Amino acid sequence: MSRRERGSATLEAALVYPAVLLLVMLTMNTALWYHARTLAMAAAQEGLRAGRAHGSSLAAGQATAERFIREAGGSFLTHAKVAISRDANTLEVSVSGQAITLVPLLTLPVTQVACAPIEQWTTR
Repeated sequence: MSRRERGSATLEAALVYPAVLLLVMLTMNTALWYHARTLAMAAAQEGLRAGRAHGSSLAAGQATAERFIREAGGSFLTHAKVAISRDANTLEVSVSGQAITLVPLLTLPVTQVACAPIEQWTTR
């Protein structure tokens, strides 16, 4: 090894290792965001199932979605908010929040919406 090449491995490591670490952390953040997104969709669907049943109320759907987030979501979905709306024939449940992150100053918003017709008894 010549005098000129001395220390090049240290310099290469100082440049490559942080880049590799950042890539690994971004990959993990992508997985955490996807998991939070899946939890938000599952919570919206649970709230939808509870709220669209015959004789059910909007409060029942919202309570079910919020309970699902608390029990199944843990800390993966933070600042979660459930919004539920209803018109004559359709119920819509929206769950939004933020996924946890490993990279400082990175915010990963999550919003999922589930929509379905309200169950009604008809005579035909």
